[in-house]
Formats: sequence, C-alpha cells, structure tokens
Amino acid sequence: MEQLLELARHAALEAGKAIMEVYAQPFEVYTKDDDSPVTQADLRASNIIKEILKPTGISFVSEEDLPPDRSQYKRYWLVDPLDGTVEFVNRNGEFTVNIALIDEKQPVMGVIYAPVTNQLWYAVGTHCVCPPVTTLTHAVRPYTVLVSRSHRTPEVDAYINKVLRPAHPDLVIDTQGSSLKFARLAEGSADVYVCYSKTKEWDTAAADAILRAAGGKVLRISDGQPLEYSKKEYPNPPFVAWAPGW
Repeated sequence: MEQLLELARHAALEAGKAIMEVYAQPFEVYTKDDDSPVTQADLRASNIIKEILKPTGISFVSEEDLPPDRSQYKRYWLVDPLDGTVEFVNRNGEFTVNIALIDEKQPVMGVIYAPVTNQLWYAVGTHCVCPPVTTLTHAVRPYTVLVSRSHRTPEVDAYINKVLRPAHPDLVIDTQGSSLKFARLAEGSADVYVCYSKTKEWDTAAADAILRAAGGKVLRISDGQPLEYSKKEYPNPPFVAWAPGW
C-alpha cells in the first residue's frame, strides 16, 4: 500500500503542476452535459494521473474519464483531477486534486493536494498525514461550521439552525471551496461540514478516506450511515462530515 500511496502522491503533485500552468494564463471554460464547468486543466490533470497510475494495473475511474460500467471493479482508483472547477474559474485558489483508492466499496486510501498553497493531505488505512494546523483547535475557538462557497443551499441553513445551533448558539459559519472543507476537519481547524448540494463519489472519496483515518466521519443525513461508494450511479445523497472528537 505504501508504494501505491507514493504513486498517488506523485500523481497529485504532477497534476497540480499542470493545473497551475493553465491557471497562470487565460483559459476557456466549457459546459458538460450535466451543466458543470470543465477546463483544459481538468482534462490535462486527469490524463497525467491516469498515466502515472497505469503501472499499478488497477482500474481507473475519473470524473473526466468514466468507464461504461464499473460494477465489476472490486478495487479501483477514483479520481477528481480538479475538484472545485468553479473556484478555479473564479481564481480564488480553493481547488484541489483528489485521488482515492476504493477497495470492496470503501475508500481505503486518499490524497488531496492544493496546488495554490502546495499543501498535501493523505491517508492509508488508519494512518493520516495533514499539514500543521494554522488555526485554533475546537477547545479554544468557536464551534465552526463549514459550508460550500459556491453551492450553499437553503437546506444547509435550515439544518444548521435546527440541528447544530441549539447546542452551539455561538457557532460561526465559514465558507470554503472543494475538498478543502474535509481537509480542515481532518486537521482540526473546523468541526462540521453540512452538504445538501449535488456531489458525486469522486468529490468525496479521497477526503472521506482522509477524514476516516483522522478519526472523523462522513454520514448520510437521511439515516446517519456512512456514505456508500461503488453505487450503480455516482451522485451522493446529502451528508454531514464531522471532525474527530464530535
């Protein structure tokens, strides 16, 4: 597993370089069939990651390179080559490269790389490595709720007011793009992330693996059970991600 993790980290870093090359100059934005944006950075990063991981012989699934059918894949890479394309287009720096290894429908390895800040979070099994925390831990800071910077919905605010605010009346709400929300939970600089927006398995898999390894959890709002992977379809249901200790 360590060799696979090293390759995944290398792939994330190389994809990040290609993304930043596109980021540094004018670029075109296209719209996919699901109305989500895509750029040359997404496509270049996906191809780079695929080539680097190809020697592993493990099946490859990427947001930009989906197989006709993955139902027979017991073990495969699940990749979002550029998570936070909206943030990339808006040039606010809050985008990441996400690489996960799925085994028997569970994310067992995850790598998140933030190219702008050159920060890397990764985990395999129960071993998690996060950059040093730069903000106060929950013992001495307000209870911090994260929401999507670009995809916040009324259901999110309703959940916060009904479920979280009664126990934490002085909570603060912070916005963040991409899987950086999960990274902040894993490193201990926020407490919970509420998501009702449209996400897919590749948006959460790497981050889920990292947060699980750190001692946190990602649970469906409907029944409190962990997110499922390798479903027939890729969309996730609404979920809440919790930092370790909650």
